[in-house]
Amino acid sequence: RVAITAGIELIRQYFDHQMWYDLKDTTKMKLQDLIIVGAMGPPGGGRNPVSPRFIRHFLITSMLEFDNDTLTRVFTNIISHYFKTESFPPEFHLVGNQIVQATLVVYKAAIDNLLPTPAKSHYVFNLRDFSRVVLGVLLIKPSSVENKRTMIRLWTHEVYRVFNDRLTDDEDREWLFKQCRDVVNSSFKDKFDDVFESLKGNGGGKIVSDDMRSLLFGDYLGAIDEPDCQNRLYEEVPDVGELTEVVELCLVEYNNTHKTPMNLVIFRYFLEHLSRISRCLKVFGGNALLVGVGGSGRQSLTRLSAYMCNYKIFQPEISKAYGMPEWKDDLKSLLISAGVKGQPTVFLLTDAQIKLESFLQDIDNLLNTGEVPNLFPPDEKQEIIEGIRVVAQQEDKSKEYSPMALFAMFVNRCRENLHIILAFSPIGDAFRVRLRQYPSFINCCTIDWFSAWPQDALERVAFKFLEAIEMEETIREGVVTTCQNFHESVRLLSERFYKELSRHNYVTPTSYLELIGSFKNLIKKKQDEIMKNKTRYEIGLEKLQFASEQVGAMQIELQALQPQLVVTAAENEKMMIHIEKESVEVEKMSKLVRADEEVASAKAKEATDLKEECENDLAEAIPALEAALAALDTLKPADITIVKSMKNPPGGVKLVMAAVCVMKDAKPDKINDPAGTGGKILDYWGPSKKLLGDMSFLNSLKIYDKDNIPVHIMKKIRQEFIPNPEFDPNKVKNASSAAEGLCRWVCALEIYDRVAKVVAPKKESLREAEILVNKLMETLDEKRSELAAVEAKLTALKDSLREKVEMKESLEIQVDQCEKKLVRAEKLIGGLGGEKDRWSQSAKDLQFLYDNLIGDVLISSGVVAYLGPFTTSYRTKCVLGWVKSCASCGITCSESFSLSKTLGDPIKIRAWNIAGLPSDSFSVDNGVIVDNSRRWPLMIDPQGQANKWIKNSKKEKSTDCDSELIPLL
Repeated sequence: RVAITAGIELIRQYFDHQMWYDLKDTTKMKLQDLIIVGAMGPPGGGRNPVSPRFIRHFLITSMLEFDNDTLTRVFTNIISHYFKTESFPPEFHLVGNQIVQATLVVYKAAIDNLLPTPAKSHYVFNLRDFSRVVLGVLLIKPSSVENKRTMIRLWTHEVYRVFNDRLTDDEDREWLFKQCRDVVNSSFKDKFDDVFESLKGNGGGKIVSDDMRSLLFGDYLGAIDEPDCQNRLYEEVPDVGELTEVVELCLVEYNNTHKTPMNLVIFRYFLEHLSRISRCLKVFGGNALLVGVGGSGRQSLTRLSAYMCNYKIFQPEISKAYGMPEWKDDLKSLLISAGVKGQPTVFLLTDAQIKLESFLQDIDNLLNTGEVPNLFPPDEKQEIIEGIRVVAQQEDKSKEYSPMALFAMFVNRCRENLHIILAFSPIGDAFRVRLRQYPSFINCCTIDWFSAWPQDALERVAFKFLEAIEMEETIREGVVTTCQNFHESVRLLSERFYKELSRHNYVTPTSYLELIGSFKNLIKKKQDEIMKNKTRYEIGLEKLQFASEQVGAMQIELQALQPQLVVTAAENEKMMIHIEKESVEVEKMSKLVRADEEVASAKAKEATDLKEECENDLAEAIPALEAALAALDTLKPADITIVKSMKNPPGGVKLVMAAVCVMKDAKPDKINDPAGTGGKILDYWGPSKKLLGDMSFLNSLKIYDKDNIPVHIMKKIRQEFIPNPEFDPNKVKNASSAAEGLCRWVCALEIYDRVAKVVAPKKESLREAEILVNKLMETLDEKRSELAAVEAKLTALKDSLREKVEMKESLEIQVDQCEKKLVRAEKLIGGLGGEKDRWSQSAKDLQFLYDNLIGDVLISSGVVAYLGPFTTSYRTKCVLGWVKSCASCGITCSESFSLSKTLGDPIKIRAWNIAGLPSDSFSVDNGVIVDNSRRWPLMIDPQGQANKWIKNSKKEKSTDCDSELIPLL
């Protein structure tokens, strides 16, 4: 078949006519001095033949493959140069020659023996595979090499990474293992078993193919201490346990720093593929093609590897509107990040994200050349060149770069920093077609074929996810073993299914995880459900037993309560009569106390009024007295001394001092009348000077007994001094300030005495009234005490009566409840007595189901996870085998297992039948699988039965989206 493409026809048009047409105005365009060189390969391996009319214009020159001597010389020089540059010891130069010879032998043998077939279309080997082995060896540093055997193990590791990782079956892997054994013995002149003695896992003896899984080289042991991947040492992993600890720490850090954590189980299969992906990221321009079915961990391992290498990971987000423009924009941002910014990036692309097949053409170009032709328009290309110019000048400021050289530097940086990881599924024809159409997927990628999980992987995963379920450890181990048996048995069943009916069924890790996930979800649900039903029957039986036991006890209790009720009623009657009598006495006493309270209150009011009247009267004299005392406080001894020293005091002073002498009851002196009458007159100045000479004169005035002033003193003061107009403090002030204060003191005492004489009788009356009130209050308090005692007695009687009444009511309630219980118990025993045997049997049946529940739910989970695509006969045989497998592992299960009985709900199944689901066991089991599966169901429905069932059963719950989809169904 001749492939005629638009590009080839355009070139042929130029050859034939020396011109092209402009599509805008159809003018002729002629190109001069143009030489076209074509680099093509022979048809095959994805290359199609081209038209002879196109080929006839070329001078064809055939390029032969390199012979063995040329290959040996080229790669020997490469290795020798590296060993000299890195200062390897001289003895390793001979090892370098042996590495080239050994690689050549394996390479030629692989081409001759590992031939491509339709199922192994990727078994295509070329010189790039040869170079990958050599470049992998050159990742090592002298400090990581102990001796020659380390180099041999390194070479074997790289051969396995390049050749073995793409092999799909154990037969081919065993062939490569034997080939490596022979080459080590022949080319390296060493014993294979001695070189790989540290890998022996069978307790000694010869190395077998499975032991080579522990041969790992990588730079990830320093992932915790050294964040920069390029600075880490590429070294042999001495212990898989140490690598496991490092990976677990990295996984914890990844989950702590990302919004979508990964719940991964670390096991040897996981570490093998993680090591392979990490090796691709270590190599310059390293790309990988990860081939495996869904759930094998391709994307998770890539993300973790990128995180361990401190690389940015990019994955296109496919949406309904995602098309070629969005794809081009993603490629632009990806290449600018890797080429201009120098950000090491992993481009992860899965086959589910290939919305258009044209995406793969761009990936093919990236793998081949590191760029996508015509991706950047001129303005964006110029921006890239200017950005690269800054980077180039940082390396060498004196050097000038042309735009072409700068763009070539951009492409080279893209190839260095961008690692493309393709995650494809081998299921179907699309994988083979894509490999044939795009040979770069094989030529430019290290292929890693994700085979079926080994037994240790299945075991670790099962233990990890089942550790949260409460069960005995022996049962847990049996469940794990049974899960492994289920997985392996379905794989064998699928092979027989294809051989007999030509129908494919793929057993993937996702199915295994579905088995474990379904078991985790269903076991708890079914245990609670069965235990709840069993508990209901047991509670019913307990109630029946309790009712029968309580009937006799309640009859005895009722007989004992009846006399107590009669006695309590009689006591209550007597107490009521006694309380009535006591209430009458309390009422009488209360009236007397209230009358006495009224009398006492009246007397107390009278005393209070009299007291207020006395205080009001005294309020007139108190301020004057306080003012006089304040005036005395202002007098100083010096003022008194001045008055005393007066020889001839003024009349006002003498008048005031005379009044003070009268107040102090000092007798006047009789002296001759100064008027010359010859008679005697009374003179107070002499006694006054004696008073003034007393040191305690002022203090005696302050403590003067104002309440007991003799009558004759106050009479004389009022007759001789108060009426005297000269006896005025304001007038006396002019003569002496001390006399003024003494004058005010005399006036104040006169006012106070006058008021006190009026208030004194009232005070006497007040005192008598208060005495009377106190006596009344004492009598009243006594009567109040008597009343309180009587009331307390009455209250105690009422409380006792209330208790008796409550006791009576309680006895009445107990009697009533006892009678009702007797009636209900008799009805219960009479109505459900016949159900006792049936309930007992049902509880035993449920206990039997509960004992077999782990096995039944495990088998049910296996049916849901694996057996949906199989027909009735295959399901039945597989389930019988699973029952035997459970028994052999110590897990109890029902001998006649039924999926519908274990997981089905009779009411729901009846509703399904009404909605159109056939009532045969196969259809019912299919409905149970759909109802309990965690994944979206894909129903193969040639007769339209599932279509009818789904539309009828989901009609009431259909949404707007469903209304569009239901007609398509």
